[in-house]
Amino acid sequence: MRAVTGLLQRVIHTIDRYRMFTAGQKVGVAVSGGADSVCLLHVLLELAPERCLRLAVLHLNHRLRGGESDQDAEFVRRLSEQLGLPFHLREADLAGCAEGRGKPGCFRETRETPRRSQYLHPDNLEQAARHARLAFFREMTESRTVDSVAVGHTRSDQAETVLFRFLRGSGTAGLAGVRPVTSDGVVRPLLAVGRDEVEQFLRDRGIAWREDSSNASPQFARNRIRHDLLPQLASQWNPGIREILANTADWAQAEEAYWAAEIDRLAAERLLERDGAILVRVDWLADLPLASRRRLVRRAIE
Repeated sequence: MRAVTGLLQRVIHTIDRYRMFTAGQKVGVAVSGGADSVCLLHVLLELAPERCLRLAVLHLNHRLRGGESDQDAEFVRRLSEQLGLPFHLREADLAGCAEGRGKPGCFRETRETPRRSQYLHPDNLEQAARHARLAFFREMTESRTVDSVAVGHTRSDQAETVLFRFLRGSGTAGLAGVRPVTSDGVVRPLLAVGRDEVEQFLRDRGIAWREDSSNASPQFARNRIRHDLLPQLASQWNPGIREILANTADWAQAEEAYWAAEIDRLAAERLLERDGAILVRVDWLADLPLASRRRLVRRAIE
């Protein structure tokens, strides 16, 4: 029970540190059926009375694994029913969208949630899945069905994200990884908890979860990082590599928070909006340090 107590304490600390919830808030818990999201649901259910949270379960059926995807959706539906929580389901034809057959209806509503929505295809399945999830979450918050959406990203996910972005080529903003709280209402209460702790939590309490067979496929870059590269780095270079990567994200987030405030100040002073264009004097830019110049130009582009 010591590990379980430690997990709950770290989740509470993360929630408080980033002010994720307020009393009476309606929180949609994104549950795929996997260990991380099922753990998140049970943790928030345990904390809900004390925090005065009203929970609902959100599930997006990607339809990428045929019957297995439908079984995941049914597992989450039954879990919601057992826990007495509202259940909101969406379905997405991601295979068709990613292959270029995207059209209105790739992302569609089901009987449980009558609000209409559309989803157009991005370039690949991983991006398709991400965009479909975000579109679903945004619809739930914009319709005021929920006030925020809690997702089950762990400290292990954070480490993998930082390494993936570093290998792809990224600056400090990318190395900040996934944020604890985003501007569109997504929160991540499990960011201080490792994947192994999540599974131990569930085993200790006899809670079942679903295994996504695609998580073992080397087709996806993240799986190759998780199953091949990170274990190799841990065994041959540094056993603490995952914690180092996650700490890098913590450091980069603090740096980005400082720079966001600083560039807000500089933009107010030095960026001029005129006739639908953003103007900046070259001599004003030349007076700034290179790091500030780069970020101010990026802000002008945005």
